[in-house]
Amino acid sequence: MKLAFVLFEYFPFGGLQRDMLAIAQASVARGHQVTIFTRDWDGEKPTDITVHLLPVTAGSNHRRDVQFAGQVSELWADFDLRVGFNKMPGLDWYYAADGCLSERYSWPRSWLPRYRSKLDMEHAVFAQDSTTRILSISPPQKSLFQDHYGTAEQRFVDLPPGIRRDRVLPECYESVRMAHREKLDLADQESMLLFVGSGFRTKGLDRAIHVLAALPGAQLFVVGDDRPERFAALARRLGVMSRLHFMGGQDNVPEWLWSADLLLHLAYAENTGTVLLEAAIAGLPVLTTQACGYSPYIEQAAMGQVMNDNASLAMMALAAKGLLMQGRDDWRQRGRAFAASADIYDLVEHAVSAVEAGDGGEQE
Repeated sequence: MKLAFVLFEYFPFGGLQRDMLAIAQASVARGHQVTIFTRDWDGEKPTDITVHLLPVTAGSNHRRDVQFAGQVSELWADFDLRVGFNKMPGLDWYYAADGCLSERYSWPRSWLPRYRSKLDMEHAVFAQDSTTRILSISPPQKSLFQDHYGTAEQRFVDLPPGIRRDRVLPECYESVRMAHREKLDLADQESMLLFVGSGFRTKGLDRAIHVLAALPGAQLFVVGDDRPERFAALARRLGVMSRLHFMGGQDNVPEWLWSADLLLHLAYAENTGTVLLEAAIAGLPVLTTQACGYSPYIEQAAMGQVMNDNASLAMMALAAKGLLMQGRDDWRQRGRAFAASADIYDLVEHAVSAVEAGDGGEQE
């Protein structure tokens, strides 16, 4: 088949972006032809997939989204299927990595142009009269979409998580951990806290910094691309800037997971939270919130603690202290057991199979 994959922007360290490229490459491996339409591509382009750039000129984000959707709709008519990784009209399939905006944007905010535009895009995908089918990766968010739009159950295909197996704790982890911590000038007995993600605000970096302030001597390493200024200012106010380290986007995520002592992912909103499962199979305990779609896995695997979304900062700090007190070997044993038994690796293959088996909706 000739497939059009559509994404507003690509950058190499985004979870949605990685999923899109993995699904595209798996589609090519099965003999399909894939063209990716995007308005911006940051990083190396794949050699076996056409990347079609559609620059936009609108000044605001929501107007750029609308302009891009209009441009791509004029170019995808000759494709067999249109697979979107952002919400927009005219898709055959939508990969639902983003949460339900109707749940978050209530009146009167929902009538402001910025939010109204985004809600219109969402409505085009999930409304009862839409024919777009949905690749669903978060059961809680699926329920919200159905509550707000009445989307028919048969339009959803539920996908398992798609965790990369290279995150699993290897036999040689001790030497990797030691070498990595030496590069960071971090002694073995020092508590190494880890934050992984490119959305600092929604993923709760402010909460992580408050937790850091309650753990004397601990070091917090932030792996991800975003604007650090407001969070550095918070760290300075709390007197912990010397123990906070912004590392930018990193390709060697497994080394960070194997070297740290606790992952902090105290998100305010998170459709799934892939990094939670990556940490769990790496033998790294997790402190997270119920806002994360994958947080039930952490409870099931006994790989950390899931906080109520309204938990206080003091409660979060107390939970972090408790998790750090438990033995590292115990966490690693639990992580190995979870990695060996959990059905968390096959999202990409299931997604491609779903697209192959279903022809999406009729296009005008």
